[in-house]
Formats: sequence, C-alpha cells, structure tokens
Amino acid sequence: MALKIINAKKEKLGDEDYRRLAEMEEHPEVAKWDIPAFEGDLEKAYLAFKESCGNLPKTQDEFLVAKIDERVVGFAGIHRLSGEIGEKRHVGEIGIIVHPDFQRKGIGTQLLRAGVSLAGEQGFRRLEADTLAHNKAMKRILEKAGFRLEGVRRKRIKRDGDYYDEACYAIVSDEQAHL
Repeated sequence: MALKIINAKKEKLGDEDYRRLAEMEEHPEVAKWDIPAFEGDLEKAYLAFKESCGNLPKTQDEFLVAKIDERVVGFAGIHRLSGEIGEKRHVGEIGIIVHPDFQRKGIGTQLLRAGVSLAGEQGFRRLEADTLAHNKAMKRILEKAGFRLEGVRRKRIKRDGDYYDEACYAIVSDEQAHL
C-alpha cells in the first residue's frame, strides 16, 4: 500500500480519478470542514474537476493527487493569487482534502509537504491556508509542514445558522530562497 503523489499538470487523470475527486469534494464527512462546492451534485463536481484539470497547463495553479494502488485518496490544490499589476503573484492559497477512509495515515501531511515543495519550485514566496479554528487535525498538519498561525478571523464562516472562527496560516520563504 504505497502512496504515490502525482502532479495533474504532468500526468493525465482518467474518468475514474475525476469521479473519485468529486466524491471526496462532496463527501458528508469532508463537508463538516469544507463547504461542498457543488452542494452534493456529484455529476457537476465530476465535470468541474475534469474541466479544471484539463485547463491546468494554461494556468499558474497546481494540483497534486494522492493515490494508493492507483486509487485516488486525496488531493491538494494551489491557486496563485493575482492582482491588476501582479502584486500578489508570489502568493498561493493551498487546500487539501483526504478521503475520510484514508485520514489519520499521514497522507494529508505528505500532500501538504509535496505542495510546499512544488510551490517553491514554481516561484511562490508565500503559501496561505485557512481552516476552521476548531479543526485540530488540519491545524496540526499545517504546523507539521512549517505553517504558522497568523491570526484568527472571528465568526467569519456561517454554517447552519452558526458562526465559526477561521484560523489563518501561512508559510513564507526567506529572503534568499523560495519555499
């Protein structure tokens, strides 16, 4: 059961991979920590993953996929920020999701570390990650990978009528080197 992390910009994914990504994105256990982008519509999520992965070579974004025995078990996406004159192009936002059946096995940590490494290769100087402030597992993974808590946005996320704090983390390269 060896973990393999692939760069979706360099290695083409198949239909089954896109379906698995969609299932993870919309999984009820994942939805506790991340707002489902497609409100449970797996077909919409599948088509969105297929389209966005197909467009990766034309973007500054990065996408890593974790597989065990050729089965997708997690992913990490890095979105490069931009501004009118590019003042934020050195900054990326990173997010990871691991299928609930494969959590607590170090996959999230490996995905995040691979994402930090890839970001450094691609010239990012800063990576940001936001999570619900009570998501202890994600905070632990971020801290293991070298991210530091920069602040907490109070009552930033509203879910089911309740407001939750959001913890803001970042990792920054030193002045001489990239991440």
